[in-house]
Amino acid sequence: MDNLSTVHIEYVAHPDEQKQILALPFDMGLEVERLDISYRFDEGNAVDLGLKIGEETLGWSGGARQQMTVSERFATPGYRRGALPSGRGYVLLGLHKIIGACRIHIEIVRYHKAWRWRRGDTHIHSEHSDGKLSVAALVDRARAHNHDFLCFTDHNTMTQNREIDGLNTSLCLIPGMELTTPLGHVNFIGVDRPVRSFLPCATELDITLRMAEARSNGAWIGINHPFCQHCPWQLPLAHYDWLELWNGPWEAATRNEDTFHYWLQQLRAGKTIAVTAGSDFHKEKALTLPTLAVRSHGGERDDILQAIADGRSYMQSHDDIRLTRFSGGEAEIGGTTTSPTLHIDLDVPDHHQVLLYTQRQVLELPHHNGRVQQDVRWADSRFAFLRVNDGRCAQLITNPIFRE
Repeated sequence: MDNLSTVHIEYVAHPDEQKQILALPFDMGLEVERLDISYRFDEGNAVDLGLKIGEETLGWSGGARQQMTVSERFATPGYRRGALPSGRGYVLLGLHKIIGACRIHIEIVRYHKAWRWRRGDTHIHSEHSDGKLSVAALVDRARAHNHDFLCFTDHNTMTQNREIDGLNTSLCLIPGMELTTPLGHVNFIGVDRPVRSFLPCATELDITLRMAEARSNGAWIGINHPFCQHCPWQLPLAHYDWLELWNGPWEAATRNEDTFHYWLQQLRAGKTIAVTAGSDFHKEKALTLPTLAVRSHGGERDDILQAIADGRSYMQSHDDIRLTRFSGGEAEIGGTTTSPTLHIDLDVPDHHQVLLYTQRQVLELPHHNGRVQQDVRWADSRFAFLRVNDGRCAQLITNPIFRE
């Protein structure tokens, strides 16, 4: 993998160093989101292992294991997980028993942040509100769906965030809350406690104040299912980071199609709005639910949320659609380019319709045996995005590429 770099440290310990703890320095490197450290030493000796970064000791496993991992999401038992700073790191060696000259070899693998696509869900409910599954069951379900991240957005409560904070998992678990009001629903995502309380939330002023409080506490804000038949957003569409275009199944009640046309109208009026998808999962119903694919610089919480807000994402409901490339020059989805040509590489089922939306027109792109591979000139448009339909139901929608 091109985002890995490895450091090797060799040390020879002698009997007169026995009972000491050594701190062997290494450079943390830039934008490291995970460290894997392993060691081996000559048979007959006993050497303990630990880790320190800067002035903080992150953990100690003693002689219990030969390798350990630390990252923001996951850490080997005995070590503290968290964001990894740059600077100086130290492998701690406890020289418990040294007979003769003991050769110790240490390997440090640094996983640097790298741009890649990550899949997940921005809108789920657990048993902490009206969902039927526990937090642990939702994490298992996300793994089964090959998700990389999961946003917990229980209604008007934040107790789920305390629980996910205690989970040690390779999945990126993102805290949040869905402020649920008579005038609409809005997600506060990214912090454990976006508001002191969801109350009061009955009037436009109440909701505006709760949104401002969440923003001041560092939360990202997404308006949910704004045209839903049952719980639409009844306030001005303003002061948010993204708009949930695709909520749950693509059906009449969710009125996702209305959100789509509102978004398209805003784009054509010159506005830039990032849209997203959320399953709004409560329990298994054998429904077709959307997944969000996000192109982020790293796999941690802030990386993913920044990418969603930047519109570096697309949403889809079936894995039989494969988007290999949609770009303009070097710019991918959510980016801005001066290139007059769009490059499209896409595989869809034969009966699906592939549409390219631009400033002034909608082009249907031909495909042969389900393959779309085409260059399209778009010099007269400010934006372009793709939509794949099966009949009247969307199967894939990208955020736009913009043209300077």
